[in-house]
Amino acid sequence: MDVSGSAPQRSEAPASPRSEALSAQQDERRARILDAARTCFSRAGFHRTSMQEICAEAKMSPGGLYRYFASKDAIIEAIAQEEQLAGRRILEILLEPGTLHDRLLRSGLAYIEAMRDRRAVQMMLEVYVESMRNTAVGAFFANCEEENRRLFEGAFSRAKATGEIAADADVDTMMMTLVAFADGIVLRMGLNPDYDVERAEALLSRVVTAVLQNEGPPLESRG
Repeated sequence: MDVSGSAPQRSEAPASPRSEALSAQQDERRARILDAARTCFSRAGFHRTSMQEICAEAKMSPGGLYRYFASKDAIIEAIAQEEQLAGRRILEILLEPGTLHDRLLRSGLAYIEAMRDRRAVQMMLEVYVESMRNTAVGAFFANCEEENRRLFEGAFSRAKATGEIAADADVDTMMMTLVAFADGIVLRMGLNPDYDVERAEALLSRVVTAVLQNEGPPLESRG
């Protein structure tokens, strides 16, 4: 007998096989829409792509598509959220054990590998352009970038505290240089998809080492 005065808790009934099958079907259709949208956006950009083109690529009727997404902006936001989660998983390598150099290298290699799909490169360019526009979508992408930046800064700050990098190291410049280098490789891969990341790993490692050392004299003092 319950004497606590509270109502007995009800255990949730397990989902039926039918409801699980329906949920899986809905997930599959949603994923198909987003995949079709990625193809369309990478081909024509966010603003020049119509919902009709996404429907055609997904092989769905407008009514079927609108059951999942009310607008093109809703599709863009869903893609942005997926990209944010994927990017976050890559950056969380910086939170794993190991030296800052090794964690940066692993994270960079994972990023380059994830961007092998040509569509991913084209989408990256579209995202960068959209991030500079004063739109709700642009603001969302800018917020994602700021979250990633904070994770980067946390890793570098801990490296300063442990003496892995100099206490007066220019963290902003180091971060921008490493990100720009990785993005540059990704862009070149869009033109040269045969780029062999494994063969280049030793060279990439030396680049990370050079950036982290950051101990060269200022340009004006070099003779």
